[in-house]
Amino acid sequence: MAATPDATPQRVCPHCATLAYSAERRCPYCRRSYRRHPLVGVAAMLLVTAAAVLGGVAYMLTAFGDELDSELNRQVRTVQDDFGGDVRGLRRDIRRELDRRLPAVPQSGEAPIGP
Repeated sequence: MAATPDATPQRVCPHCATLAYSAERRCPYCRRSYRRHPLVGVAAMLLVTAAAVLGGVAYMLTAFGDELDSELNRQVRTVQDDFGGDVRGLRRDIRRELDRRLPAVPQSGEAPIGP
C-alpha cells in the first residue's frame, strides 16, 4: 500500500502494539507517546551494571580481608611461638645460673650443710 501525501501515516504503538492510522503524537488507544523513551532502560542497565561492579568489589575486598586476617594470624602465631621459646630458654638459663650460684636448700629431715 503506497502512502499518498494527504494520507495519514500508519503507526504502531511501542507500548500496546496497536496499529493505527494517525497523525497525532499519542496512540489513540493507550494515550501514550509513539516515541520510545530509552532513558528508563539505560538507567536500569546502568543501575544493574553499577550493582554488579559494586558487588564484585565488595566480594574482592571481603576475600582480601579474610586472606589478610589469616596471614596476620599466622604471623602472630609465629612471633608468639618464637617469643615463648625465648622466654622458656631464658627461664631455663636463669634457673641454671641461680642453681649454680645459690647453695642447695636442705629438705626437711636432712641436716643443714655448713658450720
